[in-house]
Amino acid sequence: MGEYEIIITPDAEADLNELDDYITFELKAPETAVRYIEDIKSQITMLSKSPRRFKLMENEPWKSRGVRRMNAKNFAVFFYVYEEYSEVYVMNVIYQKRDIPKILAELYPDIDEL
Repeated sequence: MGEYEIIITPDAEADLNELDDYITFELKAPETAVRYIEDIKSQITMLSKSPRRFKLMENEPWKSRGVRRMNAKNFAVFFYVYEEYSEVYVMNVIYQKRDIPKILAELYPDIDEL
């Protein structure tokens, strides 16, 4: 199989921008922000080769919808593979120490548990 196209959704882009702003303005470390975001994006780019090596999420409703999780730095990257078009959609990038199930429920309130 060939490579997959990586599509970073507006939500994931907003997550990365929020992280950049936090490191740049709150922590006052703009150079660190640039390197950190570049590292995360570099790891996301690696999804173009065999994204299915990452397991499906274990809990519903995410598992049945094909959502997978990859760790990048201290962040969880949530994505799904659209096999028909060889695309990987990066949904969100969330700090691993946050309450991820709660955040996903808030971000996607229309998705009920199955």
